Amino acid sequence: MDATTFTPTPEERTLLTLVFKEIREGLADFMNERDFKMSNPQIFTFLTYAPVCLAIASDREVDEAEIRILSKITENIDVNKAVSIELMELMAIAPEPGEVMLNEEFNMRVDAELLYLSRNIDKYEEGIISALKSLLKIDKDPKSPASLHSTFAKWFDYVVERNAGRNKEEELAKVKAYKEKIGLI
Repeated sequence: MDATTFTPTPEERTLLTLVFKEIREGLADFMNERDFKMSNPQIFTFLTYAPVCLAIASDREVDEAEIRILSKITENIDVNKAVSIELMELMAIAPEPGEVMLNEEFNMRVDAELLYLSRNIDKYEEGIISALKSLLKIDKDPKSPASLHSTFAKWFDYVVERNAGRNKEEELAKVKAYKEKIGLI
């Protein structure tokens, strides 16, 4: 798509505005309590990795092995690499608050915030699941290996494969329940 000729349809504008409104509502408690005011591309990047937090916290405890997994996954998060310029242009349609952090600050804080979320998932679980479900509404080809659906499912599977706790069956059941709530299965 040539960025100079891109003109979103009224339906795309409405959908994006609704999706980011729903996402911001779902993440409001977390963002306010953590003073983590994200732009739309930052929210997209953050939510791309949020399934990792749910998978890590599926046994309701975050141990050293899980912290290492999270550190490995998040060590190179960069909004400008995670979100293409075309996607940034599309996300600019949806309103966002004016006092969002710079991408550099987001990149420096995101791993710590994802760890905090993992450790405090009970408090934010409902909002995170709601935000993830909302984001999936913009997934044009859910069956594609590059889709958000596939990415979220891969993160869940990646964490579980590398770190099943003492109650593996219970943890797998919780991850499956998360996938169902989000709409991945």
